[in-house]
Amino acid sequence: MKLFDVYSLYDIEPVRGKGNYVYTADGTPYLDFYGGHAVISIGHSHPRYVDAVSRQVSQLAFYSNSVKNTLQQRLADLLGEISGYDDYQLFLANSGAEANENAIKLASFATGRLRILAFDKAFHGRTSAAVAATDNPRIQSTRPTTSSSPPSTTSRRQPACSNHRNSQPSLSKAFRELQESAWSMMISCAA
Repeated sequence: MKLFDVYSLYDIEPVRGKGNYVYTADGTPYLDFYGGHAVISIGHSHPRYVDAVSRQVSQLAFYSNSVKNTLQQRLADLLGEISGYDDYQLFLANSGAEANENAIKLASFATGRLRILAFDKAFHGRTSAAVAATDNPRIQSTRPTTSSSPPSTTSRRQPACSNHRNSQPSLSKAFRELQESAWSMMISCAA
């Protein structure tokens, strides 16, 4: 069976990674600017990460959100404490597309609106609503049009980043603290 052509492929094959580098079979190092597809952008093969994942997988690799999971609650409690938003609810997703799809649906359910704003030149994922929000005609041209199609998007020229740091100092501080404590959070939840 042939693999589906999702992307144009570069003519390299990383076989291992360490820190910020990936290596081909012949040992050629490449500085990894990729940043991690989906939800893992913490570098490669860090001993604490490998240990934490190995310990968790040896106990239970995955299970549904339809049962209690104290690790999820511990993570929610820790994120609430660090961010200062402990009265919020945490939705855990396994990919950016899943997070975007659910955010679009939640916004639509909450407001009753059927249109959303999306950034130009951004990729939001491969789920139906995420594809609809993606500013790329090649991707959107493959989307079937049905009565259950996701909300439509309105294109506006908007910079991808705005300077909100001065107006939201607590949020900026929370993001810094989250970034600084990512390893300890992961380790304490996996312990």
